[in-house]
Amino acid sequence: MSQGQKKKKVAWLTAIGLMIVGAVALFGVQSIMKATSSTEFCVSCHSMEHPKAEWEGSVHFMNSKGIRAECSDCHVPHDGLDYVKAKFIALKDVWYTITNKLPDKEAYETHRLELAQKVWDDLKSNDSATCRSCHSFDAMEFSEQKEDAQKMHLQAQQNNQTCIDCHKGVAHFMPEMPVDNGAALGELTKHAGQFNVADKTLYALTLTNATLVSGEEIRLMPYAELNDWQEQGEQLIATVKGWQQAGAESLIYMELGKRINVAVLSDEAKEKVQVVKSVHDEVTDSEWKEVSLVVNVAKSAVTSDSNSLNALGNNLNQTHCSTCHAAIGAEHYTANQWIGVVNSMKDRTSMTENDVRAVTIYLQRNAKDKSEK
Repeated sequence: MSQGQKKKKVAWLTAIGLMIVGAVALFGVQSIMKATSSTEFCVSCHSMEHPKAEWEGSVHFMNSKGIRAECSDCHVPHDGLDYVKAKFIALKDVWYTITNKLPDKEAYETHRLELAQKVWDDLKSNDSATCRSCHSFDAMEFSEQKEDAQKMHLQAQQNNQTCIDCHKGVAHFMPEMPVDNGAALGELTKHAGQFNVADKTLYALTLTNATLVSGEEIRLMPYAELNDWQEQGEQLIATVKGWQQAGAESLIYMELGKRINVAVLSDEAKEKVQVVKSVHDEVTDSEWKEVSLVVNVAKSAVTSDSNSLNALGNNLNQTHCSTCHAAIGAEHYTANQWIGVVNSMKDRTSMTENDVRAVTIYLQRNAKDKSEK
């Protein structure tokens, strides 16, 4: 065999050897990546006992359709460079295990928000790619969804929203979200008693105790409008107008047919209101009375700056109502619909009764059937 033939043979053998080594390496890497993507591997660390228990109690583990989403279905991109990138980034979890970052449930709860936020950010950046591998708008039969789900999914399509905007906490418990309404509330209190003689309409800042000029007790709701006012020392005498629905005379509403609370009357105060006119409302199929009453209220309980009230309402909506889904704009529902929506969600938040009242009236005053006017 000539020298040239020997060199060619060595080259071929080297190439074949490198191919075999490459194939073995590739097969090995793929096998390792596949093995480390299995649910069994994911939950093998003691720190994963807590999220494992949460997942097993969710609809992604057990459901009527018999479809189970494994850990990698949600947390690992399914192909391409994103898959490889995710596997390398996941090496940090090995380090966390070595350093015992999550030794017990208490430590896990301490880091829950940090861990959740990282997952939310990843899903937001990749347009919820792993979610969409099972769920897509194109495959949805909207007519078989609940009415609220239909509305939200259609709105999400129109606004190019992604799954994680609304669907947080579907497989694991939600973290405690830091809530700080101090800035907005503090800003609101700065405007207490802020008005001048040129202001025609004043607004109650919060739930406010007041009386009729004849002494009967009432409570004014946030945003309650006071007109034709005049000062008497530290008090104001002002007119409050609104509507009463037959059978619910203790409540004064802002408009005919729209249950936006303005004031709550004591039994004695109900007898003192001045009825302007009576109307039969076709929508609610009931009798309504336009009423007027003159009230006595502390100057420190009102403001002429409705923007400060809107700032607090918007802050409450953005802070509390975006924990599990994207904050819903006020114009998404009608004034009357907002009552049921807020009541169905309030127990999932840390809002106080005053917070619930304020955000409800804010959303109602800016609702779909108000903005259309």
